[in-house]
Amino acid sequence: MSNSVSNLPPDLLRLCQLHPPKLFLVLGSGYGSIAEKFQNRHSWPFSQLPQISATTVPGHKGCLTHAHFNNETLLISEGRIHSYEGYSKQIVTATTKIAHSLGCHTGIFTNAAGGISPNLNPGSIMLIKNHIDTITKPWNNDKTNPGFSPPIDSPYDPTLLDKLKNISKSQNLSTSIGTYLMVTGPCYESASEIRAFSSWNANAVGMSTAWEVEAGFQLGMKCAGISGITNKAAGLSSQPPSHREVLENAKGMTLSFEKLLFSYLENL
Repeated sequence: MSNSVSNLPPDLLRLCQLHPPKLFLVLGSGYGSIAEKFQNRHSWPFSQLPQISATTVPGHKGCLTHAHFNNETLLISEGRIHSYEGYSKQIVTATTKIAHSLGCHTGIFTNAAGGISPNLNPGSIMLIKNHIDTITKPWNNDKTNPGFSPPIDSPYDPTLLDKLKNISKSQNLSTSIGTYLMVTGPCYESASEIRAFSSWNANAVGMSTAWEVEAGFQLGMKCAGISGITNKAAGLSSQPPSHREVLENAKGMTLSFEKLLFSYLENL
């Protein structure tokens, strides 16, 4: 456990010392009910954690939960902070850094996304092989230290991706592998923007995940990303996307996500 955790709630620290977590799981829009399937849950609102504020987005409970599944211990972020809520990159990625400091060396980051590729219809799952961050910002405000880092092929762990792909196949889940594109939000994209994103070989679009994965990767975590396709991207459907549609379709995908996540945990 890292020494940089002194400002965390004492009961969270004690619990992580007694039962060190290995996995960090982020539950995106509409997937919060999955947390209820874990055992021995103890939760702390984001507002009780350093450098984090309460989330304002419907479908995000906004708490960090210590829990068990069989013999595995994990931390669960029930919901997340988004940049469009007015928060900096440091705040958006704070839960990932806290999870790493408490012992998590693997991170699985889920989200609700709009399908750009023709095969990505509502109800399908995309395992993320890479992402495009359209709103990259520096990690700090110190102009003398811009935080340059060497280029990488992908922050997503290929072994973890293969494992999730094999589990999906064994569970007969409708999954594909693709590139996720992160936009600012909270407004949905225009049809012209979606056509541009498609020309960049982006397969799905959303408003989260990329920064968290980048932070985890920089800390040495093995990261995986899972997008639940909750709507067709703008201009690809007769109806414009809405957050209500996103939440309703995400809830309808809960069983598929549970099969994938719980099968992964059973095979650790």
